[in-house]
Amino acid sequence: MKVKSIILTIILSLFYPFTFLSRVHKNRITFISLEHDNLSKDFKLLYTQLAMERKYELKTLLFKFEPTLFGNIKYGIACIRQLFIIENSKLVIIDYNNFVISRFPHRKQVKILEIWHATGALKQFGNYVKRDYEIKNYDYVIANSEFFRDIYAKAFNVPSNNVLVTGIPNNDKIFYPAFIELTRQRLLEKFPLLNGKKIVTYAPTFRGRISTSFKEVKIDLKTIHEALGQDYMLIYKVHPLIPNSKYENNPNIIFIEDELMSSLFCITDIFITDYSAIAIDWMVFNKPIIAYVPDFAKYVKKPGLTIDYMKEFPGPICKTSEELIAAIKTPDNALFQEKRCTFYKKTYQYRYGNSTQRVVSAIHDIMNSRI
Repeated sequence: MKVKSIILTIILSLFYPFTFLSRVHKNRITFISLEHDNLSKDFKLLYTQLAMERKYELKTLLFKFEPTLFGNIKYGIACIRQLFIIENSKLVIIDYNNFVISRFPHRKQVKILEIWHATGALKQFGNYVKRDYEIKNYDYVIANSEFFRDIYAKAFNVPSNNVLVTGIPNNDKIFYPAFIELTRQRLLEKFPLLNGKKIVTYAPTFRGRISTSFKEVKIDLKTIHEALGQDYMLIYKVHPLIPNSKYENNPNIIFIEDELMSSLFCITDIFITDYSAIAIDWMVFNKPIIAYVPDFAKYVKKPGLTIDYMKEFPGPICKTSEELIAAIKTPDNALFQEKRCTFYKKTYQYRYGNSTQRVVSAIHDIMNSRI
């Protein structure tokens, strides 16, 4: 265990006994995030629906971690607050791995529901990889299909029956043509340079770890832009965990931080990613996808992957700029269309939306001890 984790454990241990002095509020649901400092995506949808129903007392503890000295101090304070709010809530909903919950067991009356912040997982994560702490003490986790049941059970250390296949709330909207068309029109007005272009969106996952640092994948956007010519426009959607991207002021791309991937999908013709789970989200649109994985030989060993990537990835797999350029110019054929269909069926249990209501129903079941 890293020194930082040991110090934090010692500090929290001083407060932990006092958390049992307060009672569990049987009607309280608390949302805890360490990735967003506001209600967003799945949390926003679930909170809004539950607030409309007026059945429960809703609380939030929302915090975005920053890998700085001051950021670590704020994180420590947030962890102390978590200790107390977890122990007095009937249900705690989280969207990321949680150190406090894993290190300090909660009361039996308290239940923990993991709303994982992705539609699935292509890269190994959670307890599959070497960590500073073992993930445990979660009670339930939602998943997008049966394929992820055993993967999530091991990653989050829960019984496979406690993996609830509900679908992902944030994906509901991408099943609705009205949302796609309205979003497309809005973005074309916001970014007029995209009008009349073949739009290629690049959205890789991060490299590194939260306990050390995050890095971007190396890619020669200038060469790619020049090779494609004026008929194409490149969008680069940086991963939210990457601070100060080196491509932020690159004149060869449109660099976007303030739009969700679900919105950018609505204007995208060709999608480029690597090991990111957003490849799964993209399957709903049934358009070409390309993998750019210059570090594949290293990545497949650590952290590792959940699928046979070379056989199952539903598009061209490129390791050099030259291969990527060629793939963008001819991204699709009958084989890739068939692989997209197969991959879609494997990773989606429900293909019509309405996942928000299924998760809300699961929350009702947990709050009423029906699960």
